[in-house]
Amino acid sequence: MIVQAVSGPRNISTALMYSFNQRPDFGVIDEPFYGAYLASNQLDHPGKEQTLATRPTSHEGCIESILQAESMHRHLYLKNMAHHMVDVDWGFLDRTAHIFWIRHPRKVIASFAKVISTVSLSDLGLQEQLHQWNALNNYSGPKILVDSDAMLTNPRRNLGAICSAIGIDFDEIMLQWQAGNKSCDGPWWPHWYNNVHKSTGFGEARPLPDPLSDHLHDLEQSAMPYYNELNAQTFNF
Repeated sequence: MIVQAVSGPRNISTALMYSFNQRPDFGVIDEPFYGAYLASNQLDHPGKEQTLATRPTSHEGCIESILQAESMHRHLYLKNMAHHMVDVDWGFLDRTAHIFWIRHPRKVIASFAKVISTVSLSDLGLQEQLHQWNALNNYSGPKILVDSDAMLTNPRRNLGAICSAIGIDFDEIMLQWQAGNKSCDGPWWPHWYNNVHKSTGFGEARPLPDPLSDHLHDLEQSAMPYYNELNAQTFNF
């Protein structure tokens, strides 16, 4: 069984990946389409050279690596970014369980801009998530849309509800992990994962930061309609 998690960046998605990585019945792949995404555009992301050198750079190669990994594990968790999968044929995911994670754009933008200051709407993935979530009506597998901060209000209870919704048993082992880098980390981890590597479990949701300034405020306003439409459909814990 494949569990595909789809989010935008800075959405506690790495902590959630670590949670599933704790389970002995799961394999995990960190952003399997990132190499193909970087190969198809001119973005100068941190760790780009390492990513292109070690990850498939075509959609076909990415899908082949996923299916190969699936054959080696009882379950496979894919941590995917929505904007990495814009032109990907999702046919191979027809019977997959889908978890969509969202977070308030102001939190995402404030965090993302600390690493890449030229953040744009396409970097957030919300527009792509909305389109992809609506398209799941054509797929037969279970799906759940979750606000990451709502999940953090009670990780034990809420992760249990998420597991139930996608048809797997909850395991207490999902709530804690060792600090430091993990074998499942993508090669870009030195640029993005410093904070999560200090964690040993889920922390509390952070309050909404102060209003953003200038172009980042405008970006937040552009993102809010997509967020609001998705947020109206989130799972009620």
